[in-house]
Amino acid sequence: MLDFLYFSAILSRQNSRFFYFVKKFELLVKSIFKPLIFKTFCNCRPKIINGQEVDFTSNVRKILILRQDRIGDLLVSVPFLRALRNHLPTSTIHILLSYRNLVAKSCILNYVDQVFCFPKNIISGLILVYKLRRQKYDLVIDLFDNPSFTSSFVINFIKPRFSLGFDKENRKVYTHIVFLPNKMDFHIIDRICFLLIAFGIEIEKVQKNLEYPVKENTNKLIKKGEKRVGVVLTGSTKSKFWGLENFYSLIRLIISNYPFEIIIFPTYELRKELSKFQTLENVYIAPINQNFDEFAEMISECDFLVSPDTSVVHLASAFNIPIVVFYQFIGEKYGMPWYPYKTRFKAILSKEDSYTDISPLAVFSKFCDLVEGK
Repeated sequence: MLDFLYFSAILSRQNSRFFYFVKKFELLVKSIFKPLIFKTFCNCRPKIINGQEVDFTSNVRKILILRQDRIGDLLVSVPFLRALRNHLPTSTIHILLSYRNLVAKSCILNYVDQVFCFPKNIISGLILVYKLRRQKYDLVIDLFDNPSFTSSFVINFIKPRFSLGFDKENRKVYTHIVFLPNKMDFHIIDRICFLLIAFGIEIEKVQKNLEYPVKENTNKLIKKGEKRVGVVLTGSTKSKFWGLENFYSLIRLIISNYPFEIIIFPTYELRKELSKFQTLENVYIAPINQNFDEFAEMISECDFLVSPDTSVVHLASAFNIPIVVFYQFIGEKYGMPWYPYKTRFKAILSKEDSYTDISPLAVFSKFCDLVEGK
């Protein structure tokens, strides 16, 4: 899942090609070194936690959370962090983010004492890991439910007294593990919260609602219609871009049938191609803002959303906004799609590795069902 703010860098042909080769090189390096990391450094005999409070939880004063991935991954981690903070109010909690999700750190600032960012540069990354090692953490918690090369390296290098993660391929990097719930049966938010078992927390009683702090009555957008529909144009990769013509047809269908205002959320590159949309009545282009907090504020002012971007899906859950969302079929390996959590939604599932098989009429039909509460 690529974050909304980074798609503009990928959309251009030149940058897309560059991104493709960089990603291929990154996967090649990981494929070579990941087995070495897992086999050589991951040599613990982890204790399996079966639901009882384990021996380290009452004696941890300094904790590091690993969440160095995408915006959506950070947003779905809020319930876990909130429950952990409530359970350990006097402990020091730090979190390691990435340059990709640092922009959304506002959602977790109430629950952590310090935020670190894992840089893109390898040398800077090694310096940061050395700095983290000097923090002398009692416990490191890895929130990834897939084996992470970076998490394994960080845990091994900073040498905390204890480390906690899911029972998966890199299980031997942890001192304690929790069973990994079936990815097809449990939403990602529920899965992450299973780590709270290690603290004797009854996860059935955990408040799992998402949240994102916004200023009250910001009125970033002046409403000119009966209801406001936010349309996010971009998803995680170029394959998740539905196409301007499809969005144009969908928006025409909406404004022809409903007295709604449409707010289009573009990227900088797409903004130059939206003159056709500006000729439509009650259709407006949202200001492009690199500040994710302000983007979230604008999203919060919508009554309905249409989006191929999963970070927007989680914002919809945080603000309880009904949403039509696009998904690609990815199979059981990755589990159920990251559906909105406890929020009304309609999903459009592509059978391809792109959205080329989805028609504007199909999306409009889903939108009508959402509006009419079906």
